Amino acid sequence: MENRHGARAATAAIVTVALLLVGAIATGVPARSQQNQQLPNGMKQYFIAFLVKGEKFDQTPPKEELHELMQKHLAYIRSQAAAGKYALAGPFLDNDRIRGMLMVNAASADEVREIVGGDPMVKSGRMAIEIHPIMMADLACVVAEYNKKNNDK
Repeated sequence: MENRHGARAATAAIVTVALLLVGAIATGVPARSQQNQQLPNGMKQYFIAFLVKGEKFDQTPPKEELHELMQKHLAYIRSQAAAGKYALAGPFLDNDRIRGMLMVNAASADEVREIVGGDPMVKSGRMAIEIHPIMMADLACVVAEYNKKNNDK
């Protein structure tokens, strides 16, 4: 009888310690947000914004105006990259309907519309935006420098 009582006490003690350890570990691990619970480790949701030919694309302004607009567009891209909103940005080289791509850090498509909508090319109507959510490897370790000296001539 003494043996059974001692075995139960030992089992109860082991279970109690195990529960305490699990509880301590669980409280020390930050919980993933409800939205991010489905994302595999190392993955992050971004938005791809395609810059497509806008309704005024074919209305070519004078060369000087177009050059100034391009400089403002590039400066805007640099400012958003520096602010951490654009993870990657670049033009397509095939001169087709889709002119460029932006990988945007944002909480929603509406936020992406607001950010990309501030681009002078979009404001002018020469470019329009297509937005697509995407899940891919976290790009936090990728450093893309949009240096004025190397990109603008």
